[in-house]
Amino acid sequence: MIETQHQVTIPQHINKVMELFKNQDYFKEWQKGLVSFKNLSPIVGEKGSKRSMKIKAAGTTITMIEEITAIDLPHLWEATYKTNGVINKQSNRFHEKEITTGNSIMTVTVWDSTATFTFTGMMRLIAKGRPQLFTTQTHQHMEDFKTFAVTK
Repeated sequence: MIETQHQVTIPQHINKVMELFKNQDYFKEWQKGLVSFKNLSPIVGEKGSKRSMKIKAAGTTITMIEEITAIDLPHLWEATYKTNGVINKQSNRFHEKEITTGNSIMTVTVWDSTATFTFTGMMRLIAKGRPQLFTTQTHQHMEDFKTFAVTK
């Protein structure tokens, strides 16, 4: 098992962050490697909904199933991602805060994420030998989202 925690501060109000985060039309803008996705549930973006995602990673294309396991936006969004040999449980928490820069006060959104990866079969060996394949991906997506949110 690998557990990793990351945090990014996005210089946008939480309502703007949520508008961008929830909109699946924007996924390819900030989820590098996403080839395609297909909703598997009639209701999108709610607890229990599922989506099939094709992602280029580590020189190959993998298919994973995303299931939203908890949702209380704008503060909480959790999902489980499953593919052959890997289960990734993502917990994302958001909160707004004001920061002072010079003489001005700015409202920002703080995004905290915890990713817990469990492995079976050959993926145990890969994870043991190259854990950074898993630990850096979540943080990279968060940084890419931050860049997207600032420019959108």
